[in-house]
Amino acid sequence: MLTSLAGLSLALASLTLDQAATAPPRIVPGAPISAGTPWALAPDDGPRTYFESLFGAPYDPTLAAPLRDGNLVYDGESMARSVLGQQGLPLPALDNEPTAGILYLAMDGVTLRPTCNGFSPQNANAALNCSPLVDKETVFPKPPGGENTKAVVFQELQNYYGAFNLVLTTNRPPDYLPYTMAVIGGSSQNAGQGGGVCGIANVACDGAKRNHVSLSFPDSCVGVTAEVAAQETAHNWGLEHTDVQADLMYPFVAGGSAFRNECMDISHATGSGTTQCTYVHELYCPQGQGEQQNSHAELLGVFGPREADTVAPEIVSISPADGSVFMQGESFLVTADITDDKNMIGVRWTWLDGLPPDFAEDGYSRCTNQVCNDDFPAWRPIEGPWDFVQVTKPPPGNYSFKLEVMDAYGNAASQTIAVTVMPKDGTTTGEPDPTAGESTGEPDPTGEPTTSGTSDSDDTGGVDPSAGSATSITTVGPGTDTGQPGTGEDDGCNCRAQDRPRASWLLLAAVLLPLRRRSRRA
Repeated sequence: MLTSLAGLSLALASLTLDQAATAPPRIVPGAPISAGTPWALAPDDGPRTYFESLFGAPYDPTLAAPLRDGNLVYDGESMARSVLGQQGLPLPALDNEPTAGILYLAMDGVTLRPTCNGFSPQNANAALNCSPLVDKETVFPKPPGGENTKAVVFQELQNYYGAFNLVLTTNRPPDYLPYTMAVIGGSSQNAGQGGGVCGIANVACDGAKRNHVSLSFPDSCVGVTAEVAAQETAHNWGLEHTDVQADLMYPFVAGGSAFRNECMDISHATGSGTTQCTYVHELYCPQGQGEQQNSHAELLGVFGPREADTVAPEIVSISPADGSVFMQGESFLVTADITDDKNMIGVRWTWLDGLPPDFAEDGYSRCTNQVCNDDFPAWRPIEGPWDFVQVTKPPPGNYSFKLEVMDAYGNAASQTIAVTVMPKDGTTTGEPDPTAGESTGEPDPTGEPTTSGTSDSDDTGGVDPSAGSATSITTVGPGTDTGQPGTGEDDGCNCRAQDRPRASWLLLAAVLLPLRRRSRRA
């Protein structure tokens, strides 16, 4: 939160029972993805969310009461001490390596909703345009100045974040790629705030959540838009206020020029007096015992130093092979192995042909960033299989699936596979029988039991990956190019991915620094 003179408390909308009821049910690992398709099972390959992996059980962050500290919000996804404490949860072990991030500067007008009605319970998601920073559907207009303002703010923020492996863009990334959104436009009144408020934000200790939202109000605080946006976005990655005026985390507009590389006392000039991310701060400033913050070092611990990335992820294997033919009664797992030279990618599987009846209209998908029917866990290693669906004795028909992969710098690969299931008499059929695989009361000739399940909604809650994308962009710096990631199909080889040009949402200035990793293991 950054204010000109005073901080005002933030009124948040709580999740009502009616709102909760509109959210689609979650996919159950190992169970049928819907009652209408008992032969299609969701892989049971581990916890679906970062929080489930930490706490060893399903975790619904929307059920945790948010804490308000002036204009900062600590919710169930913030990893704040008090939020974890009120639920009886332990502090997490900080063992994630620095990982490249993406910051989308939303300066073309954005409409936000207070709740996320996707498949995964979550308080905020940039790709779904939802955040508890608003208490009703709210429109934030474009900032004044048009393209010139966008260029100036982009360059200033690029300078502020130049030391860190953070990709800035003014075009919206694909929805399955985790990114933080800085909404820049309008005034404090747009968010229900009084005068003197320049911006508000969620805080996620240690950058544990990478798809949060912040708000900056250029109409309320003229001429300091980039300074305000720098602080609000840094809150999203775990930084709190400091008492050093030259630091960008100083709680008032005072000409902050950098994320200072020194231990500074935490400031509570606009808050409740309680520091929430103490267990992170003390890793970087041990003498401060959690009440001092090194803004530069903590951001370096989240993202690592800036480094160019021109290498696309590679789909090293995909199964079944494109063109595979199975006989009725046979089963197969749709999966792939992926590799990349860095440790951050977004992945999306999409079921194209032979869709289950429940999903025939809107599709079925599994991806990163909690925007698809089913999730891949956050922070999971790239190595290891990326399973999509277990197809167990499907009905005869034609099936096809698409895999898309992209890294933080927009390098991409994709591949499509087509599979045919032949009936036992050897003749082909057009579409799969939607009733096949259901229990008929007759014994299964294979001797294996038939499964059943519960119905799932078909609302993917996703965002059009092309939304906000330009037809062409300008890139700055060495080793960059332009263009859209391709979406063409593979030529039939099941172990070769198609490398694609960088995505059109990418707009960044590449700053090359020596590579060094900083461990954050407690």
